[in-house]
Amino acid sequence: MKAEVAINKKWELTEVALDRLLAALSEDRNEAGEKYLLLCKNLLRYFEVRGIARSQSAVDEVINRLAKKLESGEQLENVNTYALGIARLVTLEERRSLEQKTSNELPEVSISPVEEEKSDQGDELSCLNKCLDELKPEKRELIKGYYQGERQEKIENRKKMAEKLGIPQNALRSRAVRLRSRLESCIKKCMQIKNF
Repeated sequence: MKAEVAINKKWELTEVALDRLLAALSEDRNEAGEKYLLLCKNLLRYFEVRGIARSQSAVDEVINRLAKKLESGEQLENVNTYALGIARLVTLEERRSLEQKTSNELPEVSISPVEEEKSDQGDELSCLNKCLDELKPEKRELIKGYYQGERQEKIENRKKMAEKLGIPQNALRSRAVRLRSRLESCIKKCMQIKNF
């Protein structure tokens, strides 16, 4: 039980951590504030360009991790470069999370109204299936095929898909990112309606 409690406890930004972050950005408090706002703006743009649906939450996560690192006494040569490294990790985590949601491994299920009320996960799965059904068949097949398989098999599947469509792999990746972002928005709206 103790391990479960520790896992669920999320670190929150403290005043000390924020002060250390600002001090790492600049010795002058006003300049530090300006650099902080610029860092947040650049991170937001970074996530939006990469199709991360919850861009603002991702920015908050980067700032929290950066501040936590500084609060622990870590000295960073370049705060902005370190923040970019964290942003890359957060992007990977967001994409992996979405891959798990859109993976073909998820069973097609029919959830009764009673079960839906009991389980947010059931609601999310129900919304995912609904949103996938709203896609045109070729787009649905593209997003499912893009995340099909494990490791090398997934890489080979993506090569074959790009060849079949007659497009470069980076164009295929862009299409998948746009579709994934669209699915995330659809799922979010669906969940809001279900929880209303």
